[in-house]
Amino acid sequence: MPRRVYTYADEMGWDTLNLITSVGSFVLAVGILLFLINVAKSLKSGALAGANPWDAPTLEWSVPSPPPPYNFAVIPTVASRHPLWEGRLGEAGVLSSLNRGMLLEDGKETIATTALDAAPDMVLEMPGDSFAPLLLAIGTSVIFVGLLFEALEPYGGWGVAVTCAGHC
Repeated sequence: MPRRVYTYADEMGWDTLNLITSVGSFVLAVGILLFLINVAKSLKSGALAGANPWDAPTLEWSVPSPPPPYNFAVIPTVASRHPLWEGRLGEAGVLSSLNRGMLLEDGKETIATTALDAAPDMVLEMPGDSFAPLLLAIGTSVIFVGLLFEALEPYGGWGVAVTCAGHC
């Protein structure tokens, strides 16, 4: 349909497509309205969800909500496809262990494994929180704005300074 035209001739062939689009927009609007009603009702009188509201079988549902910064204080040993359902499914053999294993005490640690057999080898210290990524993004953006407007002299110096401050 041409732009800025409030009506069009019948012989243009837009009738069916316009009807489909109009009906689709109303269906979409009703769906959004139902979603917003559901959100408002849930916020007002909805029950709080438990730790595993869907009784899911995988490890992410064993973590409390909201999750701690480290997810698991002990690296879990997973022995099956459904570690939280092993007792119910009657799987024989080695069971998964979520509470025994290498303890990560400081929260900013991870396990390093050997390259060939992926056996735990050592505990690595992960870097702490930093403003460096933000400063690098701002500095790089300033450099590119200078390039975009062909004004690298004022912007380039500031961008390089901010980038170097974020990197050092």
